[in-house]
Amino acid sequence: MNSEKISVVIPCFNEERNIASNIRKIFSYLEINFENFEIIAVNDGSTDKTIEELKNLQNEIPLTIIDNFENEGKGKVVRDGILKSNGEIVMFLDADLAIPVEELEKFLVEIRNGYDLVIASRLVPGGKVIQKVLWYRIIMEKAFRVIRTIIINNYKVKDTQCGFKVFKREAAMKIFPLITIKRFAFDSEIIFLAGKYKLKTKELPITLQNPIRSHIRIFRDPFNMLCDLFKIRINDAKLKYRIRK
Repeated sequence: MNSEKISVVIPCFNEERNIASNIRKIFSYLEINFENFEIIAVNDGSTDKTIEELKNLQNEIPLTIIDNFENEGKGKVVRDGILKSNGEIVMFLDADLAIPVEELEKFLVEIRNGYDLVIASRLVPGGKVIQKVLWYRIIMEKAFRVIRTIIINNYKVKDTQCGFKVFKREAAMKIFPLITIKRFAFDSEIIFLAGKYKLKTKELPITLQNPIRSHIRIFRDPFNMLCDLFKIRINDAKLKYRIRK
């Protein structure tokens, strides 16, 4: 059993169908494998019954809920959850469990091997995709990788966008107070900051079950992500990424 305390942050937006069952799966895994843990669910202004499902779940299992009444974006709610956490190891994963929580153990091995940040990747050898991604998502993702590499020059990391990342606490507390991107490009900001402050980062292959439903808006979100990549560069030029004491 793992002796380190782990904080698991789950961003939630309109997840009423599966959020209770998926958090139960996460809780069961953590209860078996960790002596001490916390689960933090952050509601991103859901318009369905996600928050009701989360509150009902609190009657069954220990669960911290952060309820944002307005939809501000995945980056914002992940940041809120990470900054609320107190574990020696901190992670976030998507509420749909597209990457199963059981993948965590191999990430912990690399954290113990000295890495500050270990991220899931679809683009390193050994990964498995069970449900293929929708065709337009493939085009969007390939285009984003090329543009990201050009604009913010983080070519060393092949896949920034998987929603399963594990941090040493010290690394998380360097990165997340500086996060400014509220929506999907926040993952790229994480990797940019990790590189800027020379945090030791590793990509690991994962088993990916792509969900049929997606919260990505096919026209608006790619444009917003492009703007956010430029914002990262501008922030850096304006010295907004200085580590706060």
